[in-house]
Amino acid sequence: MIERRQFLTATTAFFGATALTALPVQASEDAAVALVKSVQDQILALIRAPGSAMSKEPQFRRIMDENADMRQIAGFALGRYARVMSDAQKARYIEAFKNFVTHTYVKRFDEYQGEKMDIIRTRDGGRSGYLVDTEVRRGSEPALVVGWLISDRSGRPLVADLVVEGVSMNTSQRSEFTSMIDSMGGDLDRFIADLEARARS
Repeated sequence: MIERRQFLTATTAFFGATALTALPVQASEDAAVALVKSVQDQILALIRAPGSAMSKEPQFRRIMDENADMRQIAGFALGRYARVMSDAQKARYIEAFKNFVTHTYVKRFDEYQGEKMDIIRTRDGGRSGYLVDTEVRRGSEPALVVGWLISDRSGRPLVADLVVEGVSMNTSQRSEFTSMIDSMGGDLDRFIADLEARARS
């Protein structure tokens, strides 16, 4: 069940950052819903397109780059280690992070079994932005509600986080990465190299 839910989350495709600024009330709710629908449609079209999962990595990377602030996302995932990483390490890490996210989720495209995603409601998250809830359904399995947090911190609406069954994906990613770095004795170069290797596996 965990792997299935991870894939369903992967088809929505993004994790993000917190401490976000508010969106203007009326226009942004419409913009938030439009962004979620656009991202869902693009990802599902890509999954259903002919070709192997791995051949779709460039297109998926483009969807991410256009719809999420990947620098902010990557920085949040580092937690406290973001403060001690050099500029050269940051540049290498951000590229590795993008490749890792792309590769990880595209590998799961073959698990897609006709899941349907419908927007069911929107909620005003105050300073965090708007939360757009979608319901993911597949056959007789219980529906999974995935909340998309949309922020305009960058100057335009972008996906900032996913909340699956009450769990923030950005927080989960930060926990995983900081645990990895801790286990490596804080060796950031080793961590980046490991991330690069995982993006190629």
